[in-house]
Amino acid sequence: MDDFKMAVDTKELVQRINRVLAKGRRRLVMSRSESEKSNLGDWYIISTSTKAVTDWYSDIGVLARETNVLMPHEYFNKAV
Repeated sequence: MDDFKMAVDTKELVQRINRVLAKGRRRLVMSRSESEKSNLGDWYIISTSTKAVTDWYSDIGVLARETNVLMPHEYFNKAV
């Protein structure tokens, strides 16, 4: 039973990441257009005070691990 892992969907993962980022006045945003995706990746972080892009990611699973929003018994599954 220790091997059981729960999948976390994209919407919930984004909410968790944004709660952590809000402490530093930042927010995770999904790229909408193809030009944004080619320049910034699928996801990017903006400063809520300056509206400037501070970082970008092609995989929010990496950001989730960096911000420690996934518990040890959870994993991110894009298909969920």
